[in-house]
Amino acid sequence: MADHLRRPRPVSAVCVGGGTGQPCALRALRTLGYDLTAVVAMADDGGSTGRLRDQTGTIPPGDVRKCLVALADDPEGAAARAFGRRLPEADRHALGNLVISTLSEECGSFPEAVSICERWLGCVGHVLPSTLESVTLAGETRDGRLIEGQAALSHGPCTLSHAWLEPEAPAAYRPAVDAILSADLVVIGPGSLYTSIIPNLLVPDVAQAIRETHALRMFVCPKADTQGETWGLAADEYVDALEAHGLARAIDVVLLHRRHGDGGVVTRAFHALTADAVEADAAHGETYDGIPLAYTRRLEPRGLRAVEAADHEVARIEDKGIAVRVADFDDGANPFAHDVGILADTISGVMGCRSLPR
Repeated sequence: MADHLRRPRPVSAVCVGGGTGQPCALRALRTLGYDLTAVVAMADDGGSTGRLRDQTGTIPPGDVRKCLVALADDPEGAAARAFGRRLPEADRHALGNLVISTLSEECGSFPEAVSICERWLGCVGHVLPSTLESVTLAGETRDGRLIEGQAALSHGPCTLSHAWLEPEAPAAYRPAVDAILSADLVVIGPGSLYTSIIPNLLVPDVAQAIRETHALRMFVCPKADTQGETWGLAADEYVDALEAHGLARAIDVVLLHRRHGDGGVVTRAFHALTADAVEADAAHGETYDGIPLAYTRRLEPRGLRAVEAADHEVARIEDKGIAVRVADFDDGANPFAHDVGILADTISGVMGCRSLPR
């Protein structure tokens, strides 16, 4: 038999998420030679994307742009760099956001605009929106405050208890559902829990596809957090939130970060924000929709918080019937990001393990 007939097909991997975490997962997966699809949340309303939504009514292009760059033939090349470049002469919009938005108007189709950009950048995979409907993310904090808007939620004054889309139950983009159903591996995250990951699950057919797929379903828990939306949550509570938003009994394995030792400068920078620190920030006085503007500032290293992955949290996840893999994912420079090589090695090891569920 010819060699090409004996050669096994590549693993089909779908990455579900948004924000800055999803491109990290895509970069790891592409080193493994997998066939890649990114399913991207459509609730972003901050920065350039938010202004474009207000000005043109476009479907949010920002997280799609980030995934296109991550999947580009040369992610560090001139074309990919230009796609992510912010233009002072154009209200600091990212060039890629303007291109996607303009192409959507010219061809009358957001997916077709994304497909054109995939060809321009020579992408090694596909990027699909989870829905084509215009949606707004809303949520309730654990102290009972209602907040509307993805950007406001991500820097809110208190940890969130749950989130929803307005309008509720938007229709899924069917190719995204089909990709999940036919995948060998579905990677959820990493990324901001309520504002990058969960908006995908609030599209009912997307959550249903994850529940029904025969793929191995893997959650990559964020390794560090300064987001108001999840302050104080431990790793098992991240899993609880996913289950409460559509993924009950639909996660097979969780990847958790745990540092080796505690001696580095970056490591020592991680510690929980205290109530006194939060109160001091809130005392700055100015607010936007009732949220202290202090929360929207980029926090200094003193404000970084490691997502807890203590033994009892690992045990509680395992008690749900979920396999757990713990590794030190620090990349040495960015306390938010997973090291791409370590993440790729861990995913590859999990995929080669025959003792996992399903």
